[in-house]
Amino acid sequence: MQVKAFRRTLAAGAVWAAAMGGLLAASPSASGQESVEPGRGNAYAQGVKVDPRSGRLSFGITYGMALAGHQNTIAIAEARSADLGTIGTTLAAQSCTGGDPTLPKEDQPQPLEARSNEEGAGEEQVGSEHGVERRVVASTEPYARAVATAAGGGDPAAFEIGGTTSVTESGIVDGKRLARARTEVQRLAFGGGQVVLKGLRWEAVYQTAPTEEASGSFTIDGLEIAGERIPLPEDNPAAALEEANAALEPLGFRLRIPAAKTESGIQFVDPLRISVIPSTTRETALGPVFNTVSPVRESVFDAIIEADCRSASLISVLDIVLNSITGAGSLNLEIGGVTATSDDIELTSFLGGLGGAPSLPPLPQGTTGGASGSLGSGGTGSSLGTPGTPGTPGTAADPGSSGSADESGGEELADATPISATGSRGGALAGVGLGGLAMLAALAAADRQKMRKAQRSVLLESF
Repeated sequence: MQVKAFRRTLAAGAVWAAAMGGLLAASPSASGQESVEPGRGNAYAQGVKVDPRSGRLSFGITYGMALAGHQNTIAIAEARSADLGTIGTTLAAQSCTGGDPTLPKEDQPQPLEARSNEEGAGEEQVGSEHGVERRVVASTEPYARAVATAAGGGDPAAFEIGGTTSVTESGIVDGKRLARARTEVQRLAFGGGQVVLKGLRWEAVYQTAPTEEASGSFTIDGLEIAGERIPLPEDNPAAALEEANAALEPLGFRLRIPAAKTESGIQFVDPLRISVIPSTTRETALGPVFNTVSPVRESVFDAIIEADCRSASLISVLDIVLNSITGAGSLNLEIGGVTATSDDIELTSFLGGLGGAPSLPPLPQGTTGGASGSLGSGGTGSSLGTPGTPGTPGTAADPGSSGSADESGGEELADATPISATGSRGGALAGVGLGGLAMLAALAAADRQKMRKAQRSVLLESF
């Protein structure tokens, strides 16, 4: 009888449940299209780093860098032609006379940057600086992408590098939360073509939703020694570089093969390190020159500094370079190198607060100058901070590339279409839910009142 008395409430509840079920089945979150939370991510790639050292002092300069990062709906993309590192910091300092610096920060290479929370978000920005073409885009999907392309250069008789391409992206791509970085170098040639490496590629991917997986790789397409093509092992093409080292050592070079590894939630792929080592050929040619210059070097440099103390910083840089070549220090080239990381956002108590701009996860302190930060570089005073490198392991790099390298390397990631993973509260589903609950409550109250009235009538008739 009680069930029968509430039949109107039960009928309304059935209609409400059907409506809710239909909306849930049709909602994007139920179908999985918006089930991925934005979280955060960070990707970094570099092209070439020239790193002369004297003792523990490094004056490295990095060319062709791409950085991309996101947190929630804030995304940042940045492409740079060059990072002057310690040299930039030194030259931007106040001069010895208290006057203007030798090279102010605003006159140094500046990054091309795009932010999702600024006007023009979602539109690609393009710029060129010092022969490096840069492209950046950032939107609230969230999604950020940066591309740097540069033409090759060098001395064909000693060392030559072909065009380079660096691409980074971070955010929601094809329904997945990930960070991805890639660097491609067309070719490296040593000793007038005695040793040639072709088609070098570094790639790091870190995905954390809907599934978690990380991967990193370094591959080469071809190796030639003295004009002869060397077969590459299919399972590990980079292993052939050990054979290249035997041919490079007489020329005064040594290669350190990149390694891929995952540490502390970051996927690293080390750069290819090219060390300038003692060489009988080089010392025979350059030794007499340095032996002649060395006795007069100190007196000449002292006279220059006395005439203009602002020359001291430039002379310090020159000393580093000379020492690295003569054997008093070391000279390393770092080609390529990438890092990528992605994660959920760790929530804290409301007292801690969550800022507006993204606090992207820092990469380990690395080879670029400046303090380690979420993104960015110390030399330019960028708002993104300082990119780390794959630690002592290697520096993530992002080179630019000439036309052919850009066509083969930059398009795959550049054409990736970001899929929105952000949802919203409220809407039709909330309205139906609240309206249905209110209606059920009103019908239940009315049915209960009707049933109590019927019970009183029965009691009165019994008396």
